Amino acid sequence: MEARAARLEAEADGLAELLKVNEDDLWPPLVDALTVEPGYETALGAALGDDLSVSSDTGAPVHWRTIAPYSSPAALPGGARPLSSVVQAPAALARRLSQVGIVGDAEGAALAGDLAQGQRLVTKDGALWRWDGFTAAADAATPAATRLSQRNRLKDLRAQATDLESEVGAARRALEDAR
Repeated sequence: MEARAARLEAEADGLAELLKVNEDDLWPPLVDALTVEPGYETALGAALGDDLSVSSDTGAPVHWRTIAPYSSPAALPGGARPLSSVVQAPAALARRLSQVGIVGDAEGAALAGDLAQGQRLVTKDGALWRWDGFTAAADAATPAATRLSQRNRLKDLRAQATDLESEVGAARRALEDAR
């Protein structure tokens, strides 16, 4: 049990170091301000890609600016679920996330022609259809998707480590009582 706890701690420490945000970074990337439901990291990475490496700090030369939500946004086609339903993000991404729909693998190509200007469809595995005809197969993970997956893994490892620490503590107490 202690060996398993040590392995979890080592993996968590490695991921934490990899994901560490540079405290001196004047404009931290927006990707580090997001929480995405596990399993949707690739979809989010496909939908926003390198745009997630940009800051939401308006002092940055390139940044996301918060704009009020659409008063009457175009509906996503075919009942596609908005990506915003699985992503918690700063307000600066509200418009974008509301206009990206999550669909099944078979639905994307069929619904792509019904997209309104600016809309996108994505699958959990990262296939993408854009309103202007741009299409991407689900072949490669984006750096943003990888980072989001690593952050979710770190969160899971920390929860497992906490549970395991409790079990180790209980086992130690039981051993001491038995002595």
